[in-house]
Amino acid sequence: MTRKQRSPLAAGYRRAPRLTAAALTLALGAAGPLTLDTGGFAHAQPRQGGSTLLDETFTQATAPEFTGVGSACLTGAPGVDALPGPGNHPLGGCTAGIGPQPPNDAAPRGYLRLTDSSNDQSGAVLYNHALPAEDGLDVTFDQWQYGTTTGAIAPADGISFFLVDGEAELDHPGAFGGSLGYAQKLPDDDPNAEFLPGVDRGYLGVGLDVLGNYFGDWEHRGNGCPPDRRSPAGTAFHVPAPGPNMVTLRGPGDGIEGYCFLTATTSNFSTTGPWPSTLPGQLHGPTTEVSGDPVQAEQDLEPSRRRVHVVITPAPDPQVTVSIDFNDGNGSQQVLQTDAPDPVPATYKFGFAASTGLFTDTHLIRNVTVRTERPLPRLNLVKQAVQPLPGDLTAGSRVPYEFVVTNSGGTTIDDLAVDDPKTGPVSCPVTSLAPGETVTCTATYTVTPADVTNGSIDNTATATGTSGGDPVTSPPSSETVPIERAPGISVEKRVETPGPYAAGQTVTYAYTVRNTGGTELTDVAVQDDHVTDITCASTTLAPAEEAGDSTTCTGTYTITAADGTAGSVTNTATATGTANGQTVTSPETYQTIPVGQPRLTLHKKVVSDGPFRVGSEVRYAYTVTNTGSILLHDVHVADNRVAAVVCDATTLAPGASTTCHGTYRITLADIELCRTATTRGGGGDKGTIKCRITNVAQAGATDSQGTEVTSEPATATVMVKATCPPKPECGKPGHKGGCKHHKSA
Repeated sequence: MTRKQRSPLAAGYRRAPRLTAAALTLALGAAGPLTLDTGGFAHAQPRQGGSTLLDETFTQATAPEFTGVGSACLTGAPGVDALPGPGNHPLGGCTAGIGPQPPNDAAPRGYLRLTDSSNDQSGAVLYNHALPAEDGLDVTFDQWQYGTTTGAIAPADGISFFLVDGEAELDHPGAFGGSLGYAQKLPDDDPNAEFLPGVDRGYLGVGLDVLGNYFGDWEHRGNGCPPDRRSPAGTAFHVPAPGPNMVTLRGPGDGIEGYCFLTATTSNFSTTGPWPSTLPGQLHGPTTEVSGDPVQAEQDLEPSRRRVHVVITPAPDPQVTVSIDFNDGNGSQQVLQTDAPDPVPATYKFGFAASTGLFTDTHLIRNVTVRTERPLPRLNLVKQAVQPLPGDLTAGSRVPYEFVVTNSGGTTIDDLAVDDPKTGPVSCPVTSLAPGETVTCTATYTVTPADVTNGSIDNTATATGTSGGDPVTSPPSSETVPIERAPGISVEKRVETPGPYAAGQTVTYAYTVRNTGGTELTDVAVQDDHVTDITCASTTLAPAEEAGDSTTCTGTYTITAADGTAGSVTNTATATGTANGQTVTSPETYQTIPVGQPRLTLHKKVVSDGPFRVGSEVRYAYTVTNTGSILLHDVHVADNRVAAVVCDATTLAPGASTTCHGTYRITLADIELCRTATTRGGGGDKGTIKCRITNVAQAGATDSQGTEVTSEPATATVMVKATCPPKPECGKPGHKGGCKHHKSA
C-alpha cells in the first residue's frame, strides 16, 4: 500500500496545523451535497470478509489496551471509594455510584462505565494504538444511556464514538458537555472563558445524542467552518436542546477549529426549527432499577441496550453508515449514510466519551469489535510519521516513524521484523503476533541535506515473518513526508547609473529581492545604509518552487565630497519580509563604486599545461581592469621574466578590462639559481631537484593628464623538476661544466 502526500488534515506534516475554513471545506468535500438515507430504516446487512483488529468486551476487571479519562471505570473490577480524578489513568474499579448502577466486582459480567447518574461527570476511554484504515473500518458496540436522576424529560448528555488520525497521539478527548468529548467549545459562549479544544487531529465524531446539543453550533462548536458546514440550528442557545434523540456526525478538526457539522438524523435541514429526529427508536433506555446481582443486573439492563454499527468504506469516495438495533425486535436498522471525510487517514485511533451536567444519565459501553471493511493481507503493514513532527524539518532533524503491523491470518506469525532501508533498524516490541493482533514498531530517521533538496522524505518498508516455517511478507508500505523550506529571503544589488562617478552626482541602485523559502512573504522592503526612498515593484512574494518569486526595488544616492576624498563609496543593503508574523532578513550585500580616482588592478595566471621542464615555454595571461572612474590610456604590463607582454586593448573605460599575453622559456640558469634550495632524492648517481620559478608583473597606464597609474604587483609560480649528477661529483676528472648538465625530469 503506497501513500502519497496527504493534505494537512490527514497528514499534518511539519507541525499539527490549525485548520482554516478553506482547508476544512476541502477536507469535508464541500463540492458535493451531503446525502442522508433514513427512508424505510432498512435492516443493516452484516459485513463479510473483513479482518478483526480488536475485540474488547469490557466485562473483565481490566482493559489494559485502553486509557481511562475522568470518571471512566470498570464495574468488573473491585469497587473503590473514589475515582482517580479528571485526568488520564489506567482503567480500574468504580465507586458505588449515583442512580441505578450495575454492581462492582462483577467480572466476567462487568461494564465500561463512562459516567454514573451524578451531576457534572465526564469520562472517556482512549485507544491510543494505530489501526489500519485503508481497507475501511467496521465497528460494533453496545451502549446504554439510562437512569437519569433529573427527570425523564431531560436525560443528558449522550455518548460519542470518535475516530482520529492515527498519526497523532491520542492522549486526551475533546470538550465535554454538548461537544460530547469530541468537538471544541467556548463554555456558555462566555468570551471571558477559556476556549476548550477538541480532540487532536479528529477525523469523525459520531454523537449518540440524547440531550441534543451536539447537533447545534452553540458554544462555538464548528468554529472556523464554512457556512455550508454549519449546523441548521446555528450558534444560538436553544431550550430544549435543538437535536434530542439524534445521531449527529461531525467531521475533521484540530484544536479550536473545525469539527464541522456533517449531517444528522433529522427531517429538517433548514435554519428554522424544530428539527425532529427520524430515529425509529429511542437512544435512551427505560431502566430505572438495577439488581446488585451481576446476572440479574444484565437482565435489568437489557431493555436499555442499543447496539450501534458504524462502517466506513475504503477510499476513494468513502461512505459512512450508521445502523442501530434499538432492541425492539426489529433488528439492526440503517439510520444514516453520507460521504465520509476525504482524505481518509492511513490509520485510525478511537475513543468513547460521555458526560453529565445539570441533567444526568448513566452511560455504559460493552462488546466493542473493530474490523476492517474488506480483508487485509495475511501480514499487513502501514507506515506513518508520528505527529506532530519536530518543527520545520531541516538537515539533522529527527523524524519518528511508526510501523503498524497486523496479523490478519489464522495462525501465529513468528520472527516478526520490519525492514526499512532508509530509516535503518526498526524496533518491534514483540517478535510473535497472534491471529488478529496488531503491534506498532518504531524507528527514527535523521533528515539529510539530500532530503531537503528533494523536498521530501520518501521511503518504503515491508514486514516479514514466518508461519509454520513458511515465510510471510506484507505488501510494501510507502510514506512521503514533505519538507517545506523555512522562510528565507535574499537580495542582489547593482548600480544602474554608468560611471565615472563624481561628487554631487546622483546614482540609481537596483535590488533584486527573492523569496528563497517555502512560505509567502509580505511587507517586502529593502534597507540601505546610504540609499533612501527605496521602492519595490511588489511587496508580496510567493513561496519558492525552484528559483523563487522575486521583485525589483530601486533607490538613489547622491555622492558626497567626503566620498570623493575617500575615492569610493561603499553601501550595505538587506531585504526583509514577514512570514507567519515573523520578520525574515536577508544576508547583507555590499556595493563599492570608485569616485573621482584613477585605479588599476592586475590579475596574472599561468595558462599553459605542465609538467614544466628545462626548455618548456610557459604562457601567462594578465587581466588588467580599470577599477577607477577615469578613462586610462597606454595600458601595458611589465614582467621581470617576460620580455614582451602584448595587451588586447590599450585604452580602458572605467570598469572595463583587457587581457594581455606573454611567454617565458625555462632555462638551465633558472634551475641553477634554485639548486641550493633543492631537496635531493632518488638513488644511484643521479638526484632530482624541484624548482619554483616565480615571476612578478605590474600593470601601468596613463590618465588624460599623462599621469602614470600603476597596479599592485601580481605574481605567478610554476614548479619545474630536473635531474643532475650528485653534487659531490662536481669538478672530478672527466666531469665537464661543473653541475650544469641537467636533464629534464
